[in-house]
Amino acid sequence: MPELNIKNIDEATFERIRVLANERGWSINELAVRALRYAVGLSSEHVFSQDRQDIATMRGVWNQNENQAFREAMEAFRQVESGPTFELNKKTKD
Repeated sequence: MPELNIKNIDEATFERIRVLANERGWSINELAVRALRYAVGLSSEHVFSQDRQDIATMRGVWNQNENQAFREAMEAFRQVESGPTFELNKKTKD
């Protein structure tokens, strides 16, 4: 199968490609091939829009940044030393 080497891609474009590939669970190469096929009219799949019917979107898959933020928040909770924030209602016998 032929190979294509693309040079001089600006940082913003490369970062967007990387983010889109990560969000979809694809390699950068897979995203690039799909985008090229769409751009030259060989595919109707629009790889840049998010499909609202995509099962990953519907079930709430987090991207890498969201996963990291969640881990950091959970670690902050683990570092807090406290007990319950409610008082147990103790019944005493008279």
